[in-house]
Amino acid sequence: MTEIVKVNAQELKSFGEQNFAPNVVFQSSEIKVVLAYFKKGQFIPVHTPAVDLVLYILEGEAAVVAGDERLTAAKDDLIIIPKGAKRGVKALTELTILHVVQPPPAAEDHNEVHAKLAQGRFE
Repeated sequence: MTEIVKVNAQELKSFGEQNFAPNVVFQSSEIKVVLAYFKKGQFIPVHTPAVDLVLYILEGEAAVVAGDERLTAAKDDLIIIPKGAKRGVKALTELTILHVVQPPPAAEDHNEVHAKLAQGRFE
C-alpha cells in the first residue's frame, strides 16, 4: 500500500541557528519533497544540480537565482527551474518554502552547496 503523507507546514516550522532548516516530508526514487525554513539572511547557495526544481513560497520573501535571472519571490509565487540551470534562494524575511526536486539529488549535486555554506557564500 502507498504511504499517504499529510503535514502542516506551520506545525513543522523550526529554524537552524546558522543555516536554513530543511525538513524532508517525502522521498522516493522519483521525487523529494522538502519544507525549508529560513531566518532572514539564510540561504541555499547558488549551485547547478542535474534535477528539476519546483519552489513555492508559502511565507515571506526571497531573492532567487534561476538560471541567468535574479528574481524577488513572495508568498504564493511558484518558480520552476529545469535541471542544469543555476539556482539559489536567500531569505529577505523569515521564509518558508516548499521545495520539490525530481529526481532526488545525488550526493555530488550538493558538494557545491556544502562548500559554499561552510564559507558563508551565497554565490
